[in-house]
Amino acid sequence: MRSLKNLVTVITGASQGIGAAIARHLALEGSRVVLVARNQERLEAVASNLPLPQKDILTIPADISRPESIGRIMKETIAALGKIDIYVNNAGVGIHKPLVETSESDFDTIFNTNLKAVFFCFKDLIPYFQKQGGGQIINISSSAGRMGVAGLAAYSASKAALNVFSEAVAGEVRNDNIKVSVLAPASTDTGLMSNLSKDSHSPSKAALKLTVDEVAEAVIFLARQNTNAWTSMADIRPLLIKR
Repeated sequence: MRSLKNLVTVITGASQGIGAAIARHLALEGSRVVLVARNQERLEAVASNLPLPQKDILTIPADISRPESIGRIMKETIAALGKIDIYVNNAGVGIHKPLVETSESDFDTIFNTNLKAVFFCFKDLIPYFQKQGGGQIINISSSAGRMGVAGLAAYSASKAALNVFSEAVAGEVRNDNIKVSVLAPASTDTGLMSNLSKDSHSPSKAALKLTVDEVAEAVIFLARQNTNAWTSMADIRPLLIKR
């Protein structure tokens, strides 16, 4: 498996939960990391606890649902760290409501963050990776994208669309030495999933959940795969045992 030492990885939604865990595990592998989220204070808190020299960490406050954000993230990263090797689309939004109570604004918020932001990422990052000679994009999806969850119809649809969208684009760029992978965790012990599952009768209400570190370890596996090995879609689920 390849080393991640000195590779530059951008992680969106990095101010908490899975994103912060991904950053921590990448830092342990020696990757230089770029932390992206809306809240600068939280980003700085995550950055201060990473086992890396501060010169190898960059924090960028940004709203990735805005079309100009990805270009700015790329520009600031390349100026500070010289390149981008891996981009992890981890930021996600979910709103737990019955469909008839879901507003157009709710729907747009979910799709703009969970899908349209990835569209912006592909549009800006793929030409850069083609010129560079390769790179990797890892999109964090959800098991809800494989089996729709009651009360999470818009969220489930956004993740299902992300899965198919990623697979289609992956086929377009695989011969350019660009890997596009999707990781679909089952219910994970994060603030987002706790809030989403509170009133749900879905599998997310199960007592046993993945930890953020278990999800991050799966991201590390995808990132460390040898150059010629490509996992297009990976599911990660908890075993049905008590810890």
